Amino acid sequence: MVMSDIKRIIIPVDNSENSKKAVEQGAYLAKVLGVEVKIITVNDTHQFISSVVLEDKLKKESQVFLDSYKKIAETLGVKIDTQLITGKPAEEIIRFVKQGDLIIMAHHDRIKGIDKVIEKSVTHEVVQRAPCSVFIIK
Repeated sequence: MVMSDIKRIIIPVDNSENSKKAVEQGAYLAKVLGVEVKIITVNDTHQFISSVVLEDKLKKESQVFLDSYKKIAETLGVKIDTQLITGKPAEEIIRFVKQGDLIIMAHHDRIKGIDKVIEKSVTHEVVQRAPCSVFIIK
């Protein structure tokens, strides 16, 4: 893929400083390329939470940080859209993208010790399985 093949930039985020950096850099690149940006976050808490009230609270919190990221991109004059998705993060990110997309995402080194051997990070899974190019922000 060459830069002229990119039609849309997908930025998967969470509520972290690294995700904010990914949004800033992704929006800048989108402006340079003249492409749209889609910022997504994947809510995977439904697997662990049975409280509708708590689930709604978490969705509202997610929408707040999505809206703040949207404002960052809009200040650059980039066409932007946000979406909250429910499911397993790596699977939903991969399902969301298509040919002509570029994923720009933050790397989080949260997995430590034996868990690192057993469980892959979301970033690692996306890099391995995505049908498009992936740009990682450290």
